[in-house]
Amino acid sequence: MTNPASSKESRELRDRAGQDLASSLDCIPFRRAHVFILVLVAAGTLINAIEEYNVGLAAPLIAREWSLSNVQVGLLTTLTFAGMAIGSLIAGVTADRYGRRVTYTYNFALYTVGALLAAFSPSFGWLLAARFIVGIGLGGETNTALTLVAELMPTRFRGAAVATVNVAGGGLGIFASSALAALMLGPLEAALGGPEVAWRWLLGVLAIPALLVFVYRWFLPESPRYLLVAGRVDDVNKVLTRLATNRLRAVHGMEATRYIGGAEGTRLPRQRVRLAEVFEGRLARNTVVIWVVSAMTFGAQVAVTVFMPTLLVSRGLDVSTALVYTMLINVGGLLGALLATAFGYWFRRRVVLGYGALVAVVVAVALAGSSSLFMVLVLAGLLQLMFILLNTTTFIWAPELYPTRVRAFGTGAMVTVFLLAASIAPLLAGAVADAIGAGGVFVMVGVMYVIMAATVWFGPETQGLSLEEASEGRIGDTGSGGR
Repeated sequence: MTNPASSKESRELRDRAGQDLASSLDCIPFRRAHVFILVLVAAGTLINAIEEYNVGLAAPLIAREWSLSNVQVGLLTTLTFAGMAIGSLIAGVTADRYGRRVTYTYNFALYTVGALLAAFSPSFGWLLAARFIVGIGLGGETNTALTLVAELMPTRFRGAAVATVNVAGGGLGIFASSALAALMLGPLEAALGGPEVAWRWLLGVLAIPALLVFVYRWFLPESPRYLLVAGRVDDVNKVLTRLATNRLRAVHGMEATRYIGGAEGTRLPRQRVRLAEVFEGRLARNTVVIWVVSAMTFGAQVAVTVFMPTLLVSRGLDVSTALVYTMLINVGGLLGALLATAFGYWFRRRVVLGYGALVAVVVAVALAGSSSLFMVLVLAGLLQLMFILLNTTTFIWAPELYPTRVRAFGTGAMVTVFLLAASIAPLLAGAVADAIGAGGVFVMVGVMYVIMAATVWFGPETQGLSLEEASEGRIGDTGSGGR
């Protein structure tokens, strides 16, 4: 039977250690080591984003080769995001139980195998299965990247750091995806074997940089917040010492500074990881809010992004020109990611998400009624900007809503929900486009953002709080405005 006094003493020791850890992370200067962590994580996120959308960009050629309907085209993306949903949930469990870094090993192995299988697909059914495997590998990437960066960065820079990762993913990644497709399916198409072969190169070429990122990630430190939950005080101090000395790898003979108290070899009792906690009490409300918000904004983005080349082709453009226009539209996404970095530092999460969703509604409705190709391009670029701004802010908010012991699972569950929404949205968009035309897709997007705008205000404001303060429910002023 557990001794109540002993349990109380353990909780007090853990609480003090958590406060010491938060203070230490905030006191360590933001320098080269932090930047290198961001670069390593962002590199994987960049590959993730390219791979998420390259099948949609290649869809006109794939559809032509196998005579696919719009619904079948949507199914390619649906299976990818369904796999990501499963992969993210698995990664959330393993990251909270076994550490953040362990997920990288199998994520990139699965991704590489799936990418190669997709490139050599002999049939549509084979390609669907390969994209599902790719999705499982990619799913844990987003979840772990969000959790690890949030837990390693000082409070003041946390929002901007998470947003910066998505500059590589949601901003540069989507732009790079369309640029790579425009190059490989345009000027390089003949050199790559013609339209029947070029799309296969597009789906398989990223297996090589994925392996490189897998090697680079050995430099990433484990999250000190996870290590503390696991009771590994010495390892916490080693990570903090490396950050403080601006290094990511330990130097032979380096002695760890005792940031967290206790004699050498001290271990705290490992906290119990009870995943159901995210569905109980105060955390249950946070979970519902972040699920609805993420499902609406990511579902809307994927519905439009996947079908944009097809919609442009339906307006009389050839495939190559449509891909170039899609690339130009995605410049808006890069600008949105950059804006999210600044907004993550200066503005409250709910203000950006709530009012931003209303702006997205206006743009989507205007796009639905636009007949000019020029206005379609301008409004589509602006809508892409709003997509990435809102998605990135959702990424910033999610890890702040959960305590360390269930943060990866809570964030992973959110990622799973938005990926499920992203897997369903292309099918709905395809059905709407077949029934009433392209304009109906943008009306559907407008409705989704109205729901999101109403839901945001039921969640807590966490901007400017340490992860420990946010997880304990000491939420800030809920009024609107900036810092």
